[in-house]
Amino acid sequence: MRAAFSLLLLTGVLAPAAVQAQSITPTRTMIRLFEQDGGNVLGAEKRVYTTYFNSLRTRYIGVEVSLDYSAVATGFQLKVGCQMTRPDGKVIDGIWKIGVLIADGSTHAVGANVLFGVGSEGWQTGISKVTCAASRSLGEVSFQMSPGPSLLADAEFRLKDVRFFPTGPKLIAPAERTYEDRFLESEATHIGIELTFVHPGWTTAGAVPIDCYYMQGLGSVMGTMTAIYQIEPSATTGTTAMGLGWDQPGHWSPGNYLAICQIHGRPIAVERFSIW
Repeated sequence: MRAAFSLLLLTGVLAPAAVQAQSITPTRTMIRLFEQDGGNVLGAEKRVYTTYFNSLRTRYIGVEVSLDYSAVATGFQLKVGCQMTRPDGKVIDGIWKIGVLIADGSTHAVGANVLFGVGSEGWQTGISKVTCAASRSLGEVSFQMSPGPSLLADAEFRLKDVRFFPTGPKLIAPAERTYEDRFLESEATHIGIELTFVHPGWTTAGAVPIDCYYMQGLGSVMGTMTAIYQIEPSATTGTTAMGLGWDQPGHWSPGNYLAICQIHGRPIAVERFSIW
């Protein structure tokens, strides 16, 4: 920017061949994260925003940046760059920039892109931080990458699979379950979640409490569910399940939902289902 300007402004170049630049001063920013398998960036209606990810299942993390600002006369595209700081302090640059289209006369804009991937080293578990900036900082958001290895400190106890199924107030038997991750609003009542674990065969029986809850987008959390995974002597795999909902259809709101499960307060799974 020219020296005559004392404010620190965000700038976006209108075209490579042009010297002219446009600028905004954000009055509010918001950074949100979402998971993606790959390919084109998910549309806003398909994104499930979260700050919990699983190291075995997450392939890519997308970043969405929202900006509020005073109305601009002429539109331009603002390039936003983001970095991830891992728990060990290593800083990873985003794969791409986020192009935020500032439209003529607008006061709000949103941009998103897929910025971080699992890579050859895999995800580092723990708390990481994503920071975004243009010509100045736009803010930061932290997220937790839960581990895929042992879920208990003193045993090789691993989560193998998570599946959803329609059920009633009383869970239906495993042999009668039909697994899906999309449910019709006009038919959905109780929705069950089944977790499958693998572990060495032990000489004695045991029990592990599992807590799960459902959450729609960034909205309020539905009631917590608790189930006990019973470890049978010599068994090397097993499942536990729980469910939540209403006796009659029509209570579920359309949209995407998160299912978050924990052992002793430690997230072990973040999965998704949708009501349509």
